[in-house]
Amino acid sequence: MPIVEPETIKAGEKELLSSILASFDEYQIEKLFQETHSLILKEKMQFKRGKTLVFNNQIAYQFDYCSVAAFPVLMNEMGNFMGFANPNDFHNLDTEETEPYDTILDPGIINVRKAEFIDSLSASIDVETITELFKKIYKLKTIGKVVYSLGDIRVLSGHVIYQLVYDIEVFFSILIDREGNYISSLIKDNGSTIAAKGYSEKTEIQQLEA
Repeated sequence: MPIVEPETIKAGEKELLSSILASFDEYQIEKLFQETHSLILKEKMQFKRGKTLVFNNQIAYQFDYCSVAAFPVLMNEMGNFMGFANPNDFHNLDTEETEPYDTILDPGIINVRKAEFIDSLSASIDVETITELFKKIYKLKTIGKVVYSLGDIRVLSGHVIYQLVYDIEVFFSILIDREGNYISSLIKDNGSTIAAKGYSEKTEIQQLEA
């Protein structure tokens, strides 16, 4: 026998999750996402829904977002896939003090030719290949269109590496406990419910700001 109307509970939980959402530091969420997945968000996060969950036998709050992430694909001179990039992995010669040399060619010309070369590499790669790589790494399908963004020639562990960056729409979740502590950030397939051990959905509140 109900002793409280279900709508009263739902309304109270909606207000609770809305107040938590309003207090979030979005910059901190982006930072946590990037550190966890080595993916950089290129667009402002869009909130999708919130839930109350049981995680490892304790109450947790899940907030779902979507955004566009940069997926940097690396390959060597043989055209072999070498993984995806973490910005901290690269050796940046531009930040070091080097002996000055005489300029014998306009660097602008080099940059233009390099851009043409990188564009030709991207044109040689089928979008389905990038989709399969993303699926292989994250065990998920890409969401929406996969769009080539930019590329570069980099140094990685003393070797020449070609970096091609693709824009991919992703859905992800941020989980916190009742003390406000960060638990995890999970990439999800098309914004669907997480399928992972330790989770038991209790309540879902969609479009809190509506």
